[in-house]
Amino acid sequence: MLVKRGSHRAARRRAGAFTLVELVMVVTIIGIVAAIAVPRMSSTSTKASANALQATLLNVRTAIDCYYAEHNRYPGYNPITLAPNGDEFVKQLTMYSDAAGKTSGTRSGTFKYGPYLRPPFPINPANDQSDVHVKPVSNSPNPADGSVGWIAVLSTGDFGVSASDAQLDVIGVTEVEEKAVVKVRPTI
Repeated sequence: MLVKRGSHRAARRRAGAFTLVELVMVVTIIGIVAAIAVPRMSSTSTKASANALQATLLNVRTAIDCYYAEHNRYPGYNPITLAPNGDEFVKQLTMYSDAAGKTSGTRSGTFKYGPYLRPPFPINPANDQSDVHVKPVSNSPNPADGSVGWIAVLSTGDFGVSASDAQLDVIGVTEVEEKAVVKVRPTI
């Protein structure tokens, strides 16, 4: 049998290559798998954000209780002026403190309390902010929803997220009861 040299090489090249139909089928299958997998992963991610928010709130609320147990007042007061201060709130939970609430980065005989949380202070997953707005009592005005990371009430030790309902929906906090738990409940 007589075979041309060129046709034999072309047949060998075609045997190792993919046809356009095969490539289209592979791309279609990958698209179908992605269409099934991506929504499942995004809903899992959303639920993880909601769970992370709940865990953060529990940790910070526990830290506030520990601070109260050692200082007989809630964190967030400037130890010199006694004025509410969000930066002091964060420092008093993430640094060593003395009995008056003054803070230091190192432990000593004077600064023997805390820290109650590891720095940096947690970020609110609903708006990616970590600053804390402190207010003296529950019925003091709140800042605009989502304009700060967190809200703390100094008279009661309450602590909650600052976020709009829409921001909470995005991270998976969708039920009214869940939203009431994560926000600082205003008194009526």
